[in-house]
Amino acid sequence: MRTIKRYSNRKLYDTFDKHYVTLSDVAGFVRNGDEVKVTDHVSGADLTSATLAQIIFEEEKRSSRLGAEGLRRIIQHGLETHTSLP
Repeated sequence: MRTIKRYSNRKLYDTFDKHYVTLSDVAGFVRNGDEVKVTDHVSGADLTSATLAQIIFEEEKRSSRLGAEGLRRIIQHGLETHTSLP
């Protein structure tokens, strides 16, 4: 598992490769099948879900893939929708 530490200045540090990374880098790790865990470097709190949501948000800003209806369904139905998305 690749552990990414998030600092208060929002910088992300990959403890596996021992260097700072971007959200795009983290997205690439996930696309390549890496297990990724993002933690707050001080408290150790798990920030993985929030970071992955941020990646989706940034990618949707650039080019919408889910569309308004897909996002609306996620909000309306929560996690139960993730298996039936197109």
